[in-house]
Amino acid sequence: MRRRSLREALVRRWMLFAALLSLLFAGITLLLLFVLEDSFIDRRLQTVAATLPADTRRASLPEHFTLVPFAGLSPREQRHLGNRSTGAMAEFRRDDGRYVHARLVPAADGGRAVLLYDVTGELTVTPRLPAGLAYAVAAFVLALLCAWLLANAFVGRAERHAHRLVAQVRATPDPASLEALARAEPVGEFAEILLLHAEVWRGRHAAVERERETLAFLAHELRTPLQSARTSLALLQEADTTSPALQRLQRALSRLERAGNAILWLSSEVTLAGAQPTHAASALRELADELQPLAATRRQTFRVHVAPGLRWDAPWEAVETLLANLLLNAIQHGGAGTIEVEADATQLAIRNPPAAADAPGFGIGLDIARRLAVRIGWQLEMRVSAERVCCELRWPDPHPFEPVPSS
Repeated sequence: MRRRSLREALVRRWMLFAALLSLLFAGITLLLLFVLEDSFIDRRLQTVAATLPADTRRASLPEHFTLVPFAGLSPREQRHLGNRSTGAMAEFRRDDGRYVHARLVPAADGGRAVLLYDVTGELTVTPRLPAGLAYAVAAFVLALLCAWLLANAFVGRAERHAHRLVAQVRATPDPASLEALARAEPVGEFAEILLLHAEVWRGRHAAVERERETLAFLAHELRTPLQSARTSLALLQEADTTSPALQRLQRALSRLERAGNAILWLSSEVTLAGAQPTHAASALRELADELQPLAATRRQTFRVHVAPGLRWDAPWEAVETLLANLLLNAIQHGGAGTIEVEADATQLAIRNPPAAADAPGFGIGLDIARRLAVRIGWQLEMRVSAERVCCELRWPDPHPFEPVPSS
């Protein structure tokens, strides 16, 4: 759907209104001219008929007037008058092409006669209609031009006011300032829009604040039990390092810790920046080794290929949380086979076979992962096909990349 500006829409409608109004006035004017012309002719016909003597055979008539017996008209001409009574009038074109106005008058023999007024050469509206049409077209064009100028002048002021109002709204720092702007707005409709916007802004701001407080509370409350659980797990691992239950507990605690970090980062507006660059290859392989036992239970393996010397400027805790989320999604919602992890100077891709079910996993987790990627300064895209499920992480180019020095 092609969008049009409010200025264009209003100018077009105003010009359409002006065109219709001009045509209406032109039609009414033309109709009035015909009515006035006919009324003048009929009035003169009535005046002449009133001066006829009783013996109409001796009547002396003005030029263009003729008195004929009713029976002297042709049958077609008689039909225009029909059985009307004396004094009735009609206008018609005679058989010889002349246009006449007729009035029934009493004849000397007691019958009916017809007083004819030949107006063929006296009509003024119809013969001058082409010339009048040219003037009407010129007036019509002039009216449209005036309508365009007036509409542009009026809409231009409204448009400038709307642009100024939008700029003020963009510069408004809070809902209270927006409500003050609405109270000072002279246009009622604009004021209602501003008040509605302030109400929506206030509600969204309150929801964001509640979300931020909830996330901060969760992040704070998770840290103490996680630390205690890690200490207890370390004591248990001193006695038995090969227990599958302890390995699952280790993975669960790692996932909880990453979730706590994610909650903390999402609830903060602080820009994330790494103290030291993270070596991508070693970090990815450590993460893959940690998740390999879980992948093995679903007949999956990791194949990691990272460009030598690739380093990430983002903090590893944030990157680890994001990558672990993506890898766990590939394990839990992917099919058996190889999970490929490839990274170069501009992007990282995680590809896995799709599961037998149609859903590729993630759900609302994809939105959380995208928010984490945005906080780091990356961009996440997910593509699903019949052969592969692919998650791609891209970072700004050029990205810090240190090639391995040649030996």
